[in-house]
Amino acid sequence: MTDTEYICLDTEFVNNVSIIELSVFSISGREIYHRLFRPSRQLKWTAPPDKLKITPEMVADKPTFGSMLPEVQPIFDKARFIIGYAIDNDIKMLEKEGVAGLLNIRPIEVRELYWLVKGREDGVDLYAVPNLLSCCNELGITFDEAHAHFASSDTLATLRCFHELMRRLCQTHGVNYNDRQPDEAMALFDREFEIAKKEYMREQAHGFLSVVRTERGFKIKSSRFRPEAPVEICVEVADRSLAEYDVMKRFAKREIQGLRGWYRLNASDIDFVRSYKNVYREGSAEMLRKLMQFKGRLSF
Repeated sequence: MTDTEYICLDTEFVNNVSIIELSVFSISGREIYHRLFRPSRQLKWTAPPDKLKITPEMVADKPTFGSMLPEVQPIFDKARFIIGYAIDNDIKMLEKEGVAGLLNIRPIEVRELYWLVKGREDGVDLYAVPNLLSCCNELGITFDEAHAHFASSDTLATLRCFHELMRRLCQTHGVNYNDRQPDEAMALFDREFEIAKKEYMREQAHGFLSVVRTERGFKIKSSRFRPEAPVEICVEVADRSLAEYDVMKRFAKREIQGLRGWYRLNASDIDFVRSYKNVYREGSAEMLRKLMQFKGRLSF
């Protein structure tokens, strides 16, 4: 295996339109590519200085990303894995700028690795993992904040986090970590992350369905934790998104006109909520969770 089958990268981009810096390291810690780019069209820099250190003056005489694509593309043609921190954002920008074949390369999200190895036991939410600087601090990795948001510094810090987290994961499971050929470690991560994520999703789905009596009518709420304020009814459910969907569908015609989420309920309706139960179904839980994020747009 060559050391460029696993690559770690970071991009800096402006306005979600143009890449203005790209840094790529091999798995062995060798920077194999770095360049600044000028946007292909005139753009006004809108990112604050603490989020984007590169100025228009720094790239005024640089080539555009598109013009350098012939020297960038071969890097991705050789890669099997791309390591990154919030890597989806980088991949989207690379695709937008014309890099081909990215769907054939496996992305490795270091935030997920951090959550599995350290964040989960510390109570960190899978979808609220701290930023790269915080991750480095938590792992004891030196990262000068003054160098943050320059692609080379961010890429190297990301790679160091990846190696440290992989070492810890392998050590926990009695596996020797090969930092030049991490295929075995990746297989271990895939297995453990799948198990942990399924358990996490089940835990996150669990909660409470409650009915609150107000002067306007009855308000139906779902929450992860049992409400502290007095409520008319509170029932424990395996999947609170499913519970909210079921009651919204059942009581759609009971909704008070002009008052979204308030209902006129009768004794039979109250009994239905009081006796309501559901079962967590792994196959549909994630879809329902996402659907209920847009519950204000649902109609039955």
